[in-house]
Amino acid sequence: MDAIPEDREIKVLKHSNPLLQDINNKIPGLLWDIQDGQKKLRLRVKVADYHHIIGKLESFQEFPQLLDPILAGCMENLTSAFSTYLSTGYGVSESASDAEDRVTVNTLAALGQLLYVWMKVRGAKVILRFLYNDPKWLEPMLGVFEETSRLIGRSDKSANVLNDVVEEVFENAPKPKSEDKTGIPWHLRYVTLMWISHLLYTPFDLVTIADEPAKNPPIPLVDVPPLPQGTPEIARRALSVACCNIHSPGKDREGASAAVVRLVVRKDVNGYLLDWFVDWVATVVGICVKGDLREDGRGVVYVYFLMGLLDALSGIFASGERPIVGQPTLLQKTYDNIVRELYADESGLIAQNAMLRKTMCKLLRNLSYLYLPPPGQGETQDGPPEEVEEMIDQLLRLLDDRDSLVRYAASKSLSLVALRLAAADRSQIFEAVIDLYDSDVLYPNRALTKLDPKKRHQKDLSQVSVHLWHGLTLTVATFLRFHAATVQMLPKVLDCIITALAFEQRKATFATGGNVRDAACYAAWSLARNYKTEEMMMERPAPPHPEDVSLPQLLALELVNAACLDPIGNIRRGASAALQELVGRHPNMIKDGISLVQAVDYSAVALRSRASTEVASKAAVLGNACYWTGLINGLVDGWRGIGLQDSAGRIIAGKGIGALATIGILDISKRQEVWNITKNIIKRYGTGASLDIEVRHGSWYALADIIFSLIGRLDGKDPELLVEILSEMREKTGVFDIFDNVKPRDFVHPVLKPEMTCEAAAYLVTALSDAAKIMYAQGLPDLPVPLLRRYLCVIDSALERWEENVTTVAVYAAERFFLHMNDRYRTQIVRLWLGKSKARTRRILVVKALGAVFRFFKNENEWPRLSGMQQDIIDGLLVVSRSPHIEMRVAAMSAFADGIFPEGVTNEHILQAIHKSLIDYSVDSRGDVGSWARIEAIRAILSLHALHPLDFHTPDTTSLSIFHKIVGLSAEKLDRVRLKACDAVCKITAQDTQWAVIFKGITPDSSFWVNWDEYFETTVRILGLQLVRESYLEGYATSAGAGSDSVMRSSTRAMQKYLSGLPPYPDSDGGVALSDIVQSWILIVEKAIATGDDRVVVPALAMLGGWFESGLMEKLDGGEFRFQGLFALTQKAHFKSSNVAKLSGAVKIYNGLASIKSTRTSSIKKLVSMLLHPFPKIRTAVSETLYLIISLEGDQEDAEVLLMDTNWSDQPKELKAVVEEVKGLLGV
Repeated sequence: MDAIPEDREIKVLKHSNPLLQDINNKIPGLLWDIQDGQKKLRLRVKVADYHHIIGKLESFQEFPQLLDPILAGCMENLTSAFSTYLSTGYGVSESASDAEDRVTVNTLAALGQLLYVWMKVRGAKVILRFLYNDPKWLEPMLGVFEETSRLIGRSDKSANVLNDVVEEVFENAPKPKSEDKTGIPWHLRYVTLMWISHLLYTPFDLVTIADEPAKNPPIPLVDVPPLPQGTPEIARRALSVACCNIHSPGKDREGASAAVVRLVVRKDVNGYLLDWFVDWVATVVGICVKGDLREDGRGVVYVYFLMGLLDALSGIFASGERPIVGQPTLLQKTYDNIVRELYADESGLIAQNAMLRKTMCKLLRNLSYLYLPPPGQGETQDGPPEEVEEMIDQLLRLLDDRDSLVRYAASKSLSLVALRLAAADRSQIFEAVIDLYDSDVLYPNRALTKLDPKKRHQKDLSQVSVHLWHGLTLTVATFLRFHAATVQMLPKVLDCIITALAFEQRKATFATGGNVRDAACYAAWSLARNYKTEEMMMERPAPPHPEDVSLPQLLALELVNAACLDPIGNIRRGASAALQELVGRHPNMIKDGISLVQAVDYSAVALRSRASTEVASKAAVLGNACYWTGLINGLVDGWRGIGLQDSAGRIIAGKGIGALATIGILDISKRQEVWNITKNIIKRYGTGASLDIEVRHGSWYALADIIFSLIGRLDGKDPELLVEILSEMREKTGVFDIFDNVKPRDFVHPVLKPEMTCEAAAYLVTALSDAAKIMYAQGLPDLPVPLLRRYLCVIDSALERWEENVTTVAVYAAERFFLHMNDRYRTQIVRLWLGKSKARTRRILVVKALGAVFRFFKNENEWPRLSGMQQDIIDGLLVVSRSPHIEMRVAAMSAFADGIFPEGVTNEHILQAIHKSLIDYSVDSRGDVGSWARIEAIRAILSLHALHPLDFHTPDTTSLSIFHKIVGLSAEKLDRVRLKACDAVCKITAQDTQWAVIFKGITPDSSFWVNWDEYFETTVRILGLQLVRESYLEGYATSAGAGSDSVMRSSTRAMQKYLSGLPPYPDSDGGVALSDIVQSWILIVEKAIATGDDRVVVPALAMLGGWFESGLMEKLDGGEFRFQGLFALTQKAHFKSSNVAKLSGAVKIYNGLASIKSTRTSSIKKLVSMLLHPFPKIRTAVSETLYLIISLEGDQEDAEVLLMDTNWSDQPKELKAVVEEVKGLLGV
């Protein structure tokens, strides 16, 4: 898995200015109307303009800080408009019309959503600083809920429109059963409640602001206990508004909780509401966690209701003054009546909702703060209260929660609570966290005292909880970030981090542990950042780590392994960042630290293929090669290398092993270690019952890449040293005899994943063959014949496969292995392959191999005359090209492209086979499988053209026919075929002046290849070349009439634009005219009708009908064009047809012909006769068409009524009388 390699923030910064200016300029015009030089707020705003601003704002979600230059100005506009709307007292008693409802929204509702999007993108805390905080706005804000009908209107549909504008709609969230009568969009409710919470910061007593009850207070759906006597009236109103939304499933619940918090903690209100609110929450908790119901009779869902109340309660304890909210009696009442009930969770409501558990973590944290002395005051000798211990224990339990957000909240809360404790108590908690790492950990080799310490202390993590390890590692990271772990515990902490950095648990079909490793990178970063060098050097690593390595160096070794070898890009980058912090904070403690950071760069490790090869190779040679051992062992012994679950990862690991092994042999004098590692690779995958097929796949790739890497480094530079190393490898590792213990069933049995075995075996045979050839060239004996035969059997087994991953490897292996054979063996093998290629089974790779070995039979003395074996191969491929199996036909084209044409060989029979593949439109359950053959045939032609330019000027040749077909494919419906064909046309015609005009300025990077409008507007100019006009139109028919929606629109638009600019008939200059295009189109239809090719007929008829509808065909009226011939051709096209699409196209043409004087009568007569067609859909379409034709004249009202009032879906026999009447009325 690769991370994004490029720095997108730089690109966004470059292109953000136009977006910012657009937003800044559009907002004033959206909200204000300039009349007589004065600004006036609009009552309603346009949805289109509004949607434009919303879209631009949301594009900054990843980089919100880029909005800061325009933030103040935009907020001034929005807050000014909001306050103006409220203070002006707009009355909207008159509802907007239906048309306005669809294209405009109420300004207040729009302002609410605009402010919400700003809060979502830039953050609510940032935006709240720009909102008005004058106390005079508190009553108008409450009026949004109390006077909704005046401000917005009960019948206003802005809420529905706004939910269409922004996708963040809680479609699946439960909604109250009682219908919401407020008409306030949820965005506006959220923003207004947040603004109210902001206004409640006012230092003045609320009674001085207003003390009058609301005239129309909103009535909450929830049961709110009576408020205490003496509660200020404005507080009652604010609480009533908040309670109307505190049970909501949406964001407005957060706004309601924030408003309740700010209200309850006020000095002039807490005496009334604090105890009252705690009692209310206790009552609701008792109802929710003890009963079986999940909602009350009014439709209030308990989960959201309880979430809102607990969130508010947690905020009260966090924001209130300690002498007020920290009263012992209040805390004890809260703990006994609320927290302990949440612990019990008799109904299971808490266990079923992650957000509730997360909110509970925050509540436990804030309560613990109040139970403990404030920072700076010493703790009592008795330690923390019992309640705090219980809360800490609960947080420890929640570290193993199944939901990540709960684990994050629990680890943060636990760490922050521990920081308030005395050092001894804090150490006890941290030790408890560290001890939990040993839960369910197995040590299978601990009793084997003769093993080296590393193997004795090897851990089996298969039974541990992934969730618990994630939570524990997050907690350790937070403890380390606040320097909460003692120096004496650092060795054990480091051991936990190192284990977590390599944590993975294998399941049947997937692996888990990425979140643990990610948290371990954070823990390593925290350790490096917050502990001094002296502290880290005071302790030595705990077993099994070597004592002669310092803690910083040991951590660096593991971070290098994670940064280079981890399969997940974000973890590689996280390890790189932690390594950079470690080197920067502890100078001169890491070997070659600066060079190491430069090699294991944050950007360099983004691509896995680069991290495991190039980056690992650069790091391996640093620090006297101290990183080399860890890297190569990580690829060989660990799960991060040849033991990875994904095939691509094992292949990359093999290349990494090859690169590191070559460095070990040539650069750092560790040849013997490399041979030992090579033997370990061979032993790694096991045999018999212990065989691991995936590991064997990776191991064989690794062995092959060691050989390839050595050859690539030394071949041609120091051949003697290369032969010495290869021969030593052969003697000491036994790699050349590796297939002795492989059983034949491994290559064929479907349960044993033979495709994987064949792929890796063929790759290894290629490497071994190349190595043997090099040694033989230097005078060493060749491989024994039995061994060569075994290799040949491996290749033969690989060629029996058909999977895509085996294709390239197996064919290349066959080609390379031919170098070891004499002509007699080569001939025997090819004859065997020719026999297999003609068998009924699909031997795709055998066919491709025939093309690959074609060059070995070249007779230099008789060239260009083909040898007998070469002619046999060509004849065999021609037979395969006529196979009923599409895969075999594609393989034959591939063999021509890769093996035959590069040798400069071609003949008429081969060209005819390619021509046949270019018109292969085979279809099966997989779709248009013929497109595979068309694409491969195009590739073959390009391969031929590279040596022998295609002759597309000489008439009546196969080459010209091939060129015509490729031109037609450049306009066909499938994107992949169309682009390949167009690319071929560009290359074939590159030297032709006529074609150069068409494709002028087109490069491989042009938008022409991805923008279909531009593509078809360019290629449609091919119609100006008479030689290929019909070919292009034939391909174009499938795009315009049967392609994807985007292709159909683009192709039709381009054709209409092109034809509209043509004269009706040829001018004296001899240029193309509309009549020429139409005549060519008709010729195509005639040919397709003769061959029964509905693939062309159906879209062609539809296109002709479209040309009539657009008025193009009417330009030809009065000229030489014979519309009567088109009428006859249309009749012939749908004669006795049951194809509805074809019949519909014919009806369109008849509709157009009815507007032509010469064919009007015959067309109407034909349409009337089709009123009795067997298909109801056609009868209905014909009746509508006839109605349109006669309604334009206006003198056939009786016929119009009859056509419209008749039910044309009735049986034809019931419609005969009506049709006769229509005939009489129309006089046909």
